[in-house]
Amino acid sequence: MQFWDFAALTYYRLIDRFSGSLNRLAVEKLELRPGDAVLDIGCGTGALLPALVDAVGPHGRVVAMDFSARMVRIARQRAAEWPNVEVREADACTTDHGTGFDAAVALGAFSAMPDVPAAVARACDALRPGGRLFVFDVRLAKDTRTTRLLRWGYRRIAGFSGADVVTELRTVFGRVEPVFATEGETTTAVLATKVTGTATGVSPPV
Repeated sequence: MQFWDFAALTYYRLIDRFSGSLNRLAVEKLELRPGDAVLDIGCGTGALLPALVDAVGPHGRVVAMDFSARMVRIARQRAAEWPNVEVREADACTTDHGTGFDAAVALGAFSAMPDVPAAVARACDALRPGGRLFVFDVRLAKDTRTTRLLRWGYRRIAGFSGADVVTELRTVFGRVEPVFATEGETTTAVLATKVTGTATGVSPPV
């Protein structure tokens, strides 16, 4: 928690300045429409909020959440002008987000959580059948010199559990598709869809 509170004033301020293209990609792939309800998991300081609000319009709903109290405070200040935005201080591994969301997004969030399977399952529970989840995250499953070094550093700094985010998504969601034709060795962007008729939080093997 102390690391993320510190990062709210340093690392995340830098991310805010350079995250525009990723934010636009997330909104584009989620195909958000006016009136949609969208969940921002691990929202950080709220850099994605303006793009989400613009996409869903005044009759849509945006719920953002993060574990860091300091990040939540900054995100709430950013969201103060929009009555249809709620920013929650919560643990994505244990929190019931509610249900009926049309879409969700998690940018660099799941891999820094202590229980990735639980966080992914709860994200799926929050979506309606056919709902979409855009995920951009580290993927360090390959055993190379680079990934070994990153695993060590990410474990010490961010509490990386070793779980592969894409594997956990495929366990729960009915369909998981790569966003990039060629994925990087250490990062991934995928779009997961909750298949219609799938039991809440449980999807058939893929």
